[in-house]
Amino acid sequence: LRSLVGSEMCIRDRPSSQLSSQSSAQADSEDSSTSMKGLKASAGMLITGGSFNIDSADDSVHSNVYITVTGGDFQIASGDDAFHADESMTIDGCTIDISESYEGLEALELEILGGDITIVASDDGLNAAGGTDSSGTEGGRDGMFADVGEAGMGGGMASSNGSIVISGGSLYINASGDGIDANGSVTISGGYIVVAGPNQGDTATLDYDTSAVITGGTFIGTGASGMAQTFSDSEQGVISVSVGSQSAGTNIVLTDADGNEIVSYSPELPFSVVIISDPDIVSGETYTVTVGSSSGEIEAS
Repeated sequence: LRSLVGSEMCIRDRPSSQLSSQSSAQADSEDSSTSMKGLKASAGMLITGGSFNIDSADDSVHSNVYITVTGGDFQIASGDDAFHADESMTIDGCTIDISESYEGLEALELEILGGDITIVASDDGLNAAGGTDSSGTEGGRDGMFADVGEAGMGGGMASSNGSIVISGGSLYINASGDGIDANGSVTISGGYIVVAGPNQGDTATLDYDTSAVITGGTFIGTGASGMAQTFSDSEQGVISVSVGSQSAGTNIVLTDADGNEIVSYSPELPFSVVIISDPDIVSGETYTVTVGSSSGEIEAS
């Protein structure tokens, strides 16, 4: 794809041939240089519909200011970020399938209101104001079904004003770095979120500087224990456990005291930490976590 460069870009649903011809004309008239990005704007970018298949060496969708996506179907393979905005990004009502990226969605302020989003990233899945860093803090304890604390020993980057806010949609993240990384805060109030992180290196399912709060929605996360963090505050129950080294595909089942199944999930990557939050989990009540052939009881925080 030829880059689009201008003060502001607005893309609405239209025939692909029309989009292609107008895009080429704008690019030819405004910037004759070669770019490795897919769609690029020097200021704001608004996309309300359309079908996009982008395979780019650099960012697939890039803005120097903001990106707002309220519709469309995206098939993305990126050598860098799939979506990158220097300041803010809002995602709602679209389908995004990122088969390859360094980082999936990156902006100082990232908000996901809805949509169906799948991310495969060689570093972070979601990132607020940062690339490769070690902003997490070390927590958790060794051993099967041990609690994972919200923070522990360790260092990291100084706190910043980055934020990730998720209030709806379906989100699946397969990340070789941090699943959700905020150099600032994470707030989840809705949606269905699954994070599969690696069981190695200085990585975390959740990585934040100031706070991670969940008030609604379902969150299922797995990953490494060395830098593990869980939610710092919640309005629904949270299960956070260290489960020893588990292979990819090992089934995780969470049941309540009556044997009712709340969650069943088999991560695609090896893991040693499980973090689950759901409206059916009540703080202070005891639940059974079964990982493969082993089971243990834990009280929801």
